[in-house]
Amino acid sequence: MNLTPRLQAAAELCRGAQRVIDVGCDHAHLCVELVRRGAAFAYASDVREGPLRRAQETLARCGMEGRIKTVLCDGLRGFTPDRADAVVICGMGGDTICQILRESPWVLAGRHRLVLQPMTRSETVRRFLAHSGCTVTEERLALEGDRLYCVMAARGGCAPYEPENGGLFSDAMRQDPLFSQYLNRLAGRCRAALEGRQSAGLDDGGLREALAILQKEERYAT
Repeated sequence: MNLTPRLQAAAELCRGAQRVIDVGCDHAHLCVELVRRGAAFAYASDVREGPLRRAQETLARCGMEGRIKTVLCDGLRGFTPDRADAVVICGMGGDTICQILRESPWVLAGRHRLVLQPMTRSETVRRFLAHSGCTVTEERLALEGDRLYCVMAARGGCAPYEPENGGLFSDAMRQDPLFSQYLNRLAGRCRAALEGRQSAGLDDGGLREALAILQKEERYAT
């Protein structure tokens, strides 16, 4: 499989997993790659029949029907905790990822590795994880075209806490070679949003606070 950079990062964060649930599997390329890397079994899950048909075509083409099962369900509702040791949710908005995890709280208890790749609102995902007692253990940045994507691995089982930086980034992300670029881009978006609010005669303390955190981290990172 020729995985995109963000799915390649997700595959790397799944290392060692033996049974994987991929929520929102699309063509099931990630599942195929994980089995090829040593996973014993994978579930390619989606809420729509169209992606599952494409996934089934992929499995037939790769001869993976016996190692990967397609499942039609909404989020994780079709699964029980004993089905897997890792759960992957890639390519969805941050709010949607949080909703899927919220509706299946067993995945937050600490038995499962979570590999999450939000397309938007990654800070919302980090805050949700922290408030749910999950720690981001690793986080990678993937550059596709001109967009940077966050790909994080997390595990639950600890006490809920408040992230010091408001979830704008994780400690695990600091070692990534694209970290400075990520900070710069996020700070630029915060500045633009704050300027827009001020032009409308409004102010936003949350944006000011976020910008101060990012500017301080930028100085530390450079």
